[in-house]
Amino acid sequence: MGVLEKSESGSSDSETTGFFRRSGSEEKDEKKGKKNSSITTILSIWNCIMGSGLLTMPWAFEKAGFAQTMVIMVLCGVFCYYTAYLCIKLADHQRKKGEPLPEFQTVCKIYLGPWGEYIALFAADVIVIGALTVYYVLMAKFLYGAGMSIYELSTMPEGSEIKTYVDPPKCIAYQESRLGLPFSPAAQETGDEETFSAAWQKNATIPLYILVVFFLTNIKNVTFFAKFSAFGTFTVFLIFFVTIYKGAQWGFSDNVDFVNTTSIHYVSQFKATGTAALPGVLSMGYFVHSAVCTLLKDNKNQEKNARDLGIAYILVFITYTALGLIFYLSYPGWKGCISDMFIENFDKREWIVPMMDILMFIRILTVYPLLTYFIRCQNFLVFSKTEWPGYPKVAMVNFFIVALGYFCATFYDKIGNIIRYSGSFCAMIYMFFLPCVVYMVHQKQTLGKVPISSYLIHGVLILIGIANFINQFIVKDPYDEFVGNTTVAA
Repeated sequence: MGVLEKSESGSSDSETTGFFRRSGSEEKDEKKGKKNSSITTILSIWNCIMGSGLLTMPWAFEKAGFAQTMVIMVLCGVFCYYTAYLCIKLADHQRKKGEPLPEFQTVCKIYLGPWGEYIALFAADVIVIGALTVYYVLMAKFLYGAGMSIYELSTMPEGSEIKTYVDPPKCIAYQESRLGLPFSPAAQETGDEETFSAAWQKNATIPLYILVVFFLTNIKNVTFFAKFSAFGTFTVFLIFFVTIYKGAQWGFSDNVDFVNTTSIHYVSQFKATGTAALPGVLSMGYFVHSAVCTLLKDNKNQEKNARDLGIAYILVFITYTALGLIFYLSYPGWKGCISDMFIENFDKREWIVPMMDILMFIRILTVYPLLTYFIRCQNFLVFSKTEWPGYPKVAMVNFFIVALGYFCATFYDKIGNIIRYSGSFCAMIYMFFLPCVVYMVHQKQTLGKVPISSYLIHGVLILIGIANFINQFIVKDPYDEFVGNTTVAA
């Protein structure tokens, strides 16, 4: 996902925030006049966007179909790069001599007044709160998965067969029902949530245990958690390693069928659900706009900011596409059963599962307080002129954020949908509306008028952002409706 975290070393991870204005070490670096090379800047932006959203890419690719995936990946990448380019172009125009790029939120205030700043702040809050909600759900899933893996490994009879993949019984039933096939024994399994104890239930008790994170969010100094920033890069490579490992284990030749629509390996070219799912996920996956000025202001080659941003977006496109396609095409089960967190398609007794669950849980646990720190600083600085207004106000804000995550983990743990809803809303405002409107205001001020071509281009982009958000609620996933309305009988 593309909510960002800028670490002290310049590395970062999506979902945490490059929205951070300064860390202590960054302030020291700025005082020393330290500048980054183009390659460091490019890798920082790339690393900034990468994160746990990678786990959702195969699911989003399957929802779209092969051909539509490639088209949407390119178009969304081009649109997002262009509007991010507008952010740095406008910031550069407002930069005072000898000073770094101002934040785009500040640029909005200059051109649109206080309400421009408030709108930008609101949109940034939405995407960060969306990321925090996804993180809470992920923590519950990872903690539950780690516990189940450890239990099943410790009680597994000697010589037991470990499956190379797992399709949920309800999903198998849906696929067979869709094709008019009789339900197989696998589809007639209960599909009830596995547990070894009433105290270890994914949607009941585990979200309660995660509430301990509330106390972490109220710590005034988050420097300790920031030291784990480099761990984010490690988890990105871990996700890639697991994807390549499983792809090599499964292979491609026997798991891809572009012709037979009744095959479990059938790869569709176009699916209506993909017009909402993939653009919605990419709205957060390509999002860098609120942090792009922060990431580029220390670039030693300021005249190459546009080029370096473009190269970073190309790397992001390659990364998402490679990982998503490797898993999507090599997956040996029903393609439509790929989970929105693809680790759930692995047998819990496989050695990589507890390792990933534990490491990812630790990673997210250290990221969560940093994200709430951003919410605190960004909002209280604007409205109260201080980063720390006191424990009561901080606790009140954090309680709302944690409660939202808890309720989603308990009643609606579909991280793919949470990502696309919050991401598309934020993108509508911060990725499409604000850069385009501010740029046209800039043209009006500098040229005396807005060219017709500019009205057309930027008007279309704004409409695309609005349509993307609305489409998330119009296009329904037939599998979700099947699960909610169907009982599989033996």
